[in-house]
Amino acid sequence: MAMKNDNLSVQDELQQMKSDYEYLKADMDRQVIINRQLIEAVLRSDVGVLDSNRKNTVIGVGAAILVTLAVSYIRGLDMSLAGMIAALYVLMLIGYVLIYRKLGKIEVGTDNVLSTVTRLRKFKRNYMIVNTLSWVLVAGLMCFAFPEIRATFSTSWLGIAAVTFMGVAVLAGICIQYFVDRKVLGACDDIIDRLKDRS
Repeated sequence: MAMKNDNLSVQDELQQMKSDYEYLKADMDRQVIINRQLIEAVLRSDVGVLDSNRKNTVIGVGAAILVTLAVSYIRGLDMSLAGMIAALYVLMLIGYVLIYRKLGKIEVGTDNVLSTVTRLRKFKRNYMIVNTLSWVLVAGLMCFAFPEIRATFSTSWLGIAAVTFMGVAVLAGICIQYFVDRKVLGACDDIIDRLKDRS
């Protein structure tokens, strides 16, 4: 009788262990699903940053071209200078369109992780090159533009005010671009890290 009780006790313990194991496995499966969903939500958010930057850049640079030409026409700025500024914006726009075109669409559930990571790394490098070249061209152009802008106004204090305004606008543009660049490059790094963790 004692032996039978021992067997029942062992069977009960085995049954309890089996039940605990199944509960733990189900809990871990739920946790894996939740973690995967969280990772995909973060990936979608980072991909959204890149898509948003792509659209905002095209809209912003396109608007800058129109504003430059309109202000130049209204204020009587030398059209060759206005054309150079517009050409700079067009070059920037072409650069951004090309690097985003090379990047292509980033799929969140992509199977080809290595290809996506490689494209993102190339995009980061090209993005920094386009930005650096753009700011070098802006600096060079401003050296020619500031004296021309100052000369456009009838009184010297208005010319100085216009040059000061343009200088502040360029500095504000540099600051805004810095924070946008940090966000875009950070999103690239986050996507790369998460894709590498999943592979």
